Amino acid sequence: MEHSQLSSGSSRQIAACIVASLPVFMAGIVLGWPSPVMEYMSAGQAPVSLTSAQMSWMVACIDIGNFAMAVPAGWLMDQIGRKYAVTASAPIMFVGWMFILFGRQVWCLFVARLLHGAAVGIAWVVAPAYVGEMASIRIRGKLSLLVQLSYALGLLFSYFAGWLLGDYITLTIASACVSVMSGVLFLFLPESPYYLMLDGRPDDAAKCLWSLRSYTDDDLQTELLSVKDSISNNRNKGSIGDLLNRDRWPLVIVIVLAVLQMACGAGVLEAYAASIMSNTRISTNALAVYLGLVVLVAAVPFALVVDRCGRRPLMIVSCFGTAACHASVATVLWCRDVVGHSWLPLFGSIAGAQFFINVGLMPLLSVVQCEYFPSDTRALADTAVVMAVTITSTVMITTYQPLADALGVSANFIVYSVASLAGGLFCCLFMPETKRKSFAEIQVDFHKTEQLADSGVQKLCDYQEI
Repeated sequence: MEHSQLSSGSSRQIAACIVASLPVFMAGIVLGWPSPVMEYMSAGQAPVSLTSAQMSWMVACIDIGNFAMAVPAGWLMDQIGRKYAVTASAPIMFVGWMFILFGRQVWCLFVARLLHGAAVGIAWVVAPAYVGEMASIRIRGKLSLLVQLSYALGLLFSYFAGWLLGDYITLTIASACVSVMSGVLFLFLPESPYYLMLDGRPDDAAKCLWSLRSYTDDDLQTELLSVKDSISNNRNKGSIGDLLNRDRWPLVIVIVLAVLQMACGAGVLEAYAASIMSNTRISTNALAVYLGLVVLVAAVPFALVVDRCGRRPLMIVSCFGTAACHASVATVLWCRDVVGHSWLPLFGSIAGAQFFINVGLMPLLSVVQCEYFPSDTRALADTAVVMAVTITSTVMITTYQPLADALGVSANFIVYSVASLAGGLFCCLFMPETKRKSFAEIQVDFHKTEQLADSGVQKLCDYQEI
């Protein structure tokens, strides 16, 4: 009976978190969309034709919209709640698809991609926070995997649909339908109990927890107190000053991990894998699908060990494994330039890098950025993470080709290998373990660490006041 209740409670949490991850699924669709569309345009099968320069700007509009929306998205989730902030991504995404469907001018694509970027910004700021707050401690790590898994499935949706449908208009309609279905499902989402408590509605928070869990009254009271202990008394207390002072050490860690996520070459592999594998027997479409499947395969070991072995060991393995695979890619590319073409060692090394990146570096950021902060600064922290990821991604992608032209493609992967190695050392030295800890326990641990670092001068913040 007890096992049945646990399963029932877990199933409700999983259902809510799956729906809450749909904005990230839509983000994967729009980020993967240019891959098949470029082929349509080159074959004259699209109603709009872009030059190579216009295509670059069209792709970059996603990052511009993402960056511009990062701050408003954080403010929005604290003002109207996690549920309605997530819901706002669907109509914005849908309007973007309508510009693509009916627009016959180049500027229509630019506007569409800016709107899609804004929706992506909402997805990456709000979805990780919502999933982390809805999940119980026992399965929080596993459910946070849904964020990265949804992104990978969104990419695969674009690759497969673009390949199988083979039509610009049909692909756009299919993508727009995903936005409509997501928007409908968002209406059935419960609000986060942490936001309800932060908003001064403890009775609603208790009802939400009761609907998501299967436990006794005593268990409800225990978790309700844990939710209270993880937030500050005053809703308006969560300011930038709190983030930079009270929560500065967790902020430093997540910003380093956010920069590392892109500095390890994750974004470059998505953008330039086809170029790197050019002149091989693997087609562009097949390569995109294969690498997307590698991301899904990486989800298996992550799900098995993230709540058992912990976040820190998984991140360390991910960093060092990525460093080794990038070193292998650099070696194979250099040897290929010297002795001729070889595709299997190169593909294996790139696939290995994708695997290790998605075992820890990619999915764990969404886990720790939710766990490291109290509810009153979680939105600000998520905004900072999105901005750090966007800036680093832009730098890494724009410097790839100049560095390749100057020193060879292998030079890029030497840089990624060194960055991943440095990230692994950083995690060994500074990343705390947070598995099976409540948000309140994590905050106490962080502030104890700060007390030791400040030689006992700084006073431990009181997270027990309600």
